[in-house]
Amino acid sequence: MRSTFFQQPLQHQIEIDGENWDQGEEIKGKLIIRNMSSETVVVNASQVILAYGLKKSIKEGNESPWEVLEKQVLTKNISLPAGGEQSYEWIFQLATDCPITDKQGGLYLLFGGEDTLSEGGRLDLPVSLHPILQNFLQTFSTQFFFLEKYQKRKSEWTEVKLVPPESKEYPNLDFVRCLLRISQEQLEAHYLFKMSGLGRSGEKMTVTKKNRELKQKIPPENYLQPGGFPNRACFRENINEALNIARPDVIF
Repeated sequence: MRSTFFQQPLQHQIEIDGENWDQGEEIKGKLIIRNMSSETVVVNASQVILAYGLKKSIKEGNESPWEVLEKQVLTKNISLPAGGEQSYEWIFQLATDCPITDKQGGLYLLFGGEDTLSEGGRLDLPVSLHPILQNFLQTFSTQFFFLEKYQKRKSEWTEVKLVPPESKEYPNLDFVRCLLRISQEQLEAHYLFKMSGLGRSGEKMTVTKKNRELKQKIPPENYLQPGGFPNRACFRENINEALNIARPDVIF
């Protein structure tokens, strides 16, 4: 990907290797600064910033729409002759629990001079869930036939809403919200079950709602097979354990 930002008399052009990324991957590229004038120019600073932004805040032009995750100052106080240019390589390592791109917002690459946050170029970075977590969710759908409704950022987690199949196995389960992340190599899953049932209010039977939850933490030696491949048997075992909360003791 490539984008250009003009701040006369300078042109900042950023080039990025790739177009889509997963949590935990590297994002790298180079920034090229060009002097478009006929005189020597002093460049006070050039920088690249990895930041999270909400689409609504960016669109409305809020004064500070950015949550800065990392910043790299590539150069300070250099002289560029007329028509001259300088190129600088940069690299960011995405955290395994960094924000994914959803309808509300995502990661952006900001670039330019010393006032990059307020007067700079920007490029949105499409980031998807970590491949291990993608496999975890695939097990939910292929082995247990749950339907995924959405994925979105939730604080330091990714929240996924899953709807159960029409089955006698889950008669009282409306849906489950699953908070997922890989943090310090641990696969963490926090299940929030929304349950319905019948209760008595005086002489009337009414529908009651209740919440159940379960937390799991799975070490890499369990969720990975030799060679680094995902262990679907481990995923199936842990998901099945969690779903026991939503299953009735007796299935008619």
